[in-house]
Amino acid sequence: MSLLTATAITRIHDLGMLHRGDEIEAHRNREVHYSGYVEDTAPGLGIVWIRDISDGRRAILHADEYAIWQISAE
Repeated sequence: MSLLTATAITRIHDLGMLHRGDEIEAHRNREVHYSGYVEDTAPGLGIVWIRDISDGRRAILHADEYAIWQISAE
């Protein structure tokens, strides 16, 4: 996102609210561990797969291990 674009950051408690292409961050102990775009979700299992921005790798995130935050333009 551009520095001129206002962003909203929303904590996600229901992975069913995420869609392919959504930008998210995964936090643990108030630190960002992953940042990327949603590729797939399995809300019933508490899992989301992302493509990490930093290295392009696919990562699987468990909602019980990370606080998931959605990044969106306002």
